[in-house]
Amino acid sequence: MSRARWIALVALAAAGVFAYWGGTFSEPNYRALRREESAASRQVVQLQREVDSLRIFRDSIATNPVVQERVARERWGMLRPGELTFSILPADSSPRDSVRRKP
Repeated sequence: MSRARWIALVALAAAGVFAYWGGTFSEPNYRALRREESAASRQVVQLQREVDSLRIFRDSIATNPVVQERVARERWGMLRPGELTFSILPADSSPRDSVRRKP
């Protein structure tokens, strides 16, 4: 092989190495960006499911009296007239407020 062919072969090999490893648009960077994109896509799908679930819950709170009552009882401790609520306190607590009656 002549010297010119060796130089051309080395230049071609260097261009191949630079094309794979060099610059902003290298193959490793491209693969890393693809991994980030797929992770972001999975997160978008998960968040969309959560948004859909919350939207359904919001609609059921607005329209379903059974859900409204459950939320009122669980979150705000609301009682119907004549119902009692019992609180179990630790041994070192005072017994006041352990039984509450709503008229």
